[in-house]
Amino acid sequence: MSTPALSPTTGEPVAVVARRNRLGLTFLIVADFSGTMALIISYTYLWSLNVNNGWAPNQQTFGNNDLLKSRSPLPWAPDWPFWAILGLTVLATLILWLGIRSLRSGHRGGRVGAAAIASIIILGTLALQWWQITTFPFGPSNGAYASAVFLLTAAVFVHLLIVAFLLLAITNRTRAGLVSTENPFQAKLVGYWMVWVCASILLGCLCTTFLKASPNTTPANFGTFTLFNPAAPAPSPSPSPSPSQ
Repeated sequence: MSTPALSPTTGEPVAVVARRNRLGLTFLIVADFSGTMALIISYTYLWSLNVNNGWAPNQQTFGNNDLLKSRSPLPWAPDWPFWAILGLTVLATLILWLGIRSLRSGHRGGRVGAAAIASIIILGTLALQWWQITTFPFGPSNGAYASAVFLLTAAVFVHLLIVAFLLLAITNRTRAGLVSTENPFQAKLVGYWMVWVCASILLGCLCTTFLKASPNTTPANFGTFTLFNPAAPAPSPSPSPSPSQ
């Protein structure tokens, strides 16, 4: 009977360590799924209510206030960067899984090369995501749509940072022989995480592409909100009642 492969880091059987780490990754994805769905639900909730007609106000709404003024009369972000970021992330994920298949066949060099190519793609995707965030035709205070889009893209940026770190770690561990044909589960866990990241980016793309103009054309009005103006004179205090004699 063959001896089971042992983990080079803990000395336990690889199957035992893989099972424990899969459980940890499952909990991590469930927690991250909850946070992502909170952003998606917030987006759709604000889109459907359009309170005070503030879902996507136009440029003129903000007057001459440079802090809140939009850089474009159009309140929507272009669609193509969202889908380009998704496409590049999916491509990096597919390349990683091809490397995992190569590793299982005994070709460690193929696995290292796949991880390196996937890392380069993810770094390029990070640069594209940063460019998108910094060139939106609105600021984060230009209505509920702008705030929701900034949050969604910031979440994608954090996800991609984690992916880049994990790919670098897997590349180095494979080169050091810690990830091998007998011990491939760590690379597979990174692959599972990247599949979830692709799914989370897809959810954001669907929202930003198909949920733009609010269907609520008669929104509720919860009062008037005014911007703070430090140059405005302070209101005079109300007179105190005179003490009774």
